[in-house]
Amino acid sequence: MQFDPIVTAHQELAPLVRALIAVLEDQPAPRDFFQRILDGIENAREGADLAGPFMELSTSAFLGFQFDAAATLLLDQTLDRAQQLAQSLAQDGEWLH
Repeated sequence: MQFDPIVTAHQELAPLVRALIAVLEDQPAPRDFFQRILDGIENAREGADLAGPFMELSTSAFLGFQFDAAATLLLDQTLDRAQQLAQSLAQDGEWLH
């Protein structure tokens, strides 16, 4: 079976970001930040389209957002899955360094 980064991002990463957005419903700034990332993932049509959302996601720890335990757990899972997917993209030749 051939690796499809878009299918993987839509099936595995997008649900984590949606769950994170739901947990952050009462925090507009971080909620909107992650909504933009989700929009980028959902609008991606090829592996290279995921670079922007992944780079933006990687900055989330430096934006000064305060997360409770549930949001922190979801964010950690999301970052971990995004890292795995990015590594797969790099190994598959989707991204050039």
